[in-house]
Amino acid sequence: MKQNTAAFLFLMLFGAISVVAQSPRAAGPSPELKKQDFFVGTWELEGVTKSSPFGPGGQKFKGTESLEWMPGGFFLLVHEYSGAKLTGVTIIGYDSQEKVFTHTKFNSTGDTELWKGTADDDSWIWTRDETLGGKPVKDRLAIKKTSSTSYSFVVDMKPAEGGSWATVAEGTGTRKK
Repeated sequence: MKQNTAAFLFLMLFGAISVVAQSPRAAGPSPELKKQDFFVGTWELEGVTKSSPFGPGGQKFKGTESLEWMPGGFFLLVHEYSGAKLTGVTIIGYDSQEKVFTHTKFNSTGDTELWKGTADDDSWIWTRDETLGGKPVKDRLAIKKTSSTSYSFVVDMKPAEGGSWATVAEGTGTRKK
């Protein structure tokens, strides 16, 4: 009986703490999220890897992304495909406290990528930390709107402990729908 009472009190206390700890929900999505409207639709991506200290270049790649707002407009949902095969799902949001976009990707190889980004009217910069060959590195993805239906992108990397950025890939995105 004492265990049941203790468990009940713990659950009640935990529930009370959860209610107190929750921050008030915003009345609506951050206006910053509107900067992501450009990406809603279906996009064909293509590019090529570049020779760098991080690997050989010359590898061409293609893919398709389909982006849509989740109900409520707080998050942008991305489905990534190689051919007809789903290879990743990404959820993009905005952290109003840190004043950064968040980009959490889950891919078909079991990896999770956590990016943070900034945006202005026609460009986006995303960064993340990762490990490559057992060594920490920093990644940077720069996207530049080139028309109402296209953009270019560049992926750079550098050692986490310093050094110069090296371009590892470049490409374009073209809206199909």
